[in-house]
Amino acid sequence: MTVSVIIPNYNHARFLPRRIESVLNQTYRDFELIILDDFSTDNSRSVIQHYASLYPQIITFFNQVNSGSPFAQWNLGVSMSKGKFIWIAESDDFAELDFLQRSLDAMNKNVSVGLVYCNSKVYDEKNKGEYLLSSKKHFFGSTIWLQDHFVNGAEELKRHLFLANTINNVSAVLFRRNKYAEAGFADQSMKFCGDWHLYVRVLMISDLFYLASPLNNFRIHSGSSFNRYFESFGYLAEVMQVHALIKRSLRLSFKKKILILLYQLKIYLRQNIRI
Repeated sequence: MTVSVIIPNYNHARFLPRRIESVLNQTYRDFELIILDDFSTDNSRSVIQHYASLYPQIITFFNQVNSGSPFAQWNLGVSMSKGKFIWIAESDDFAELDFLQRSLDAMNKNVSVGLVYCNSKVYDEKNKGEYLLSSKKHFFGSTIWLQDHFVNGAEELKRHLFLANTINNVSAVLFRRNKYAEAGFADQSMKFCGDWHLYVRVLMISDLFYLASPLNNFRIHSGSSFNRYFESFGYLAEVMQVHALIKRSLRLSFKKKILILLYQLKIYLRQNIRI
């Protein structure tokens, strides 16, 4: 088994069919599919059971209580997995059918890479699948994301991830499983920044490859965690936790330390304006 695909779900019954089919129809075929339901209150369970009855290669797990953390579900799926590579395919997103093949090609050509990710398209829940915009903002005025590239993990941290999470969406990421484990798994005490925190730790021990093609489709809707970030002071606390890890682990310039403080201030002011 080469790849373990993990779909962690909570109350996304309306999105599940497209998500599951975008995995099952991948051009690359050597994968297992693990679908986890975190005690949904909609009809997610019946949707998942329907697909599991049609495709015996699907493994399912239904929590009896809600875990309270998406990152706990990530870790559960990884602990159940058998693949050399991990794709955490969030239940409200969907993929282009060559996502796995192209991500694996990049991973296999670069043995030091622990994380491959691609560009994404962003959709909302009202536009019936119409393209909205590329999710890859040109942070720091850089055009580096316009083309495929390999980068040393520590350099990526110093250039971009020291300040903000420039990896837009975990559905766009393929992990090397042993690097996910070596990094210590996702911090499931977090609710907002566990993805960024994990990427930082993986890139401290491995390198990165980026694919400029938008092979992932990322939904932002009323129920997505993205829309809850700035409604909680817990988000700022977790941003500060990630920044503290980076400052302990990397030698940052004075300018970059100031940028971190300004970034935290921007979040604080945005939260106070909204609340």
